[in-house]
Amino acid sequence: MTLKALFRGHKFLQGESEWHEGLHAIIGPSGSGKTTLLRLLAGLGESTPYIDLNHNVWQDGKKHSPAYHRPICYVPQHPSLIPFRTIRQQVQWVMAESFEPAVLAHWADRLEILSLLDRYPQSLSGGQQQRAAVLRALATRQPVLLLDEALSQVEERIRRQCLQWFRNEPPVPWIFYSTHQLQEALAFSDTITVIVDGQVYSPLSPDQLLKHPPTAQIAWMLGYRGSFRLDDNRHVLLHPARILIGAYPEQGLVLTARVDIYPQEYSLRSHWIIKRHQPYCEQWEWDLPQYPAILHADAITLIDPPYVSYELSPQEVLTNVSSIAW
Repeated sequence: MTLKALFRGHKFLQGESEWHEGLHAIIGPSGSGKTTLLRLLAGLGESTPYIDLNHNVWQDGKKHSPAYHRPICYVPQHPSLIPFRTIRQQVQWVMAESFEPAVLAHWADRLEILSLLDRYPQSLSGGQQQRAAVLRALATRQPVLLLDEALSQVEERIRRQCLQWFRNEPPVPWIFYSTHQLQEALAFSDTITVIVDGQVYSPLSPDQLLKHPPTAQIAWMLGYRGSFRLDDNRHVLLHPARILIGAYPEQGLVLTARVDIYPQEYSLRSHWIIKRHQPYCEQWEWDLPQYPAILHADAITLIDPPYVSYELSPQEVLTNVSSIAW
């Protein structure tokens, strides 16, 4: 069972994607097209792209099924709750006939809003309203749930708990969510779809994406901060969280390189300089929020590094790294 989209002919998005049942993250810079993609799936955009669910064509340039004929539920970043109805009344208003009260209570408990069902939206915080909107969407029992940064105001603990629930006990077959939280996408998603400047890249598992980033810009988004040439055709990417100071051949790829690390006085950061002279002369510098035990060495070990055909340009990469964890 698959959901397919081909964006040929769209004025902004390009590419194609195919998603099987599961939890799918949509990531990319602001303005890259994440909301456009979700609105197209929901039937709220242009009719030119081809979209089908299990070979049932929703649109193909000639045909266009409106949003209310598609088995989807779309939740925008702003919850759009009805102000004069309680959360329970709003859920009951759209609830599918097969939706049992016990299931409602179970999902409300998962979202940590069970005690809030009889309150009005204006008495809830932004994060509580977002979770109420997600509960209302789930109550429709539509097989495809589209969350357009619909958990962005939810505190991290609850947001991660929701994603863990969506991953391990999916309430509906397909869940798509756009996010700027890369670490959460890597930790919880079955696939990640990257969009950069309207180019939609084919969904990849988090492990595939980390090991085979398709472009230099996506590699930078994933936290890679440099590259060394192995030969004329191959480069190896450097990620600050995947570097060991010294030679440890049993743990990864060992490269001869001069490493000097200078802890910064009155700061919780240190300045790293990594130089490689053979077979090419290359140098990378970072400010990292960590103090390694070894400050100077003549080799580095790269843990499970990607081998790619492109290199990261020092002019395009920020040296100040705010986070190094995957």
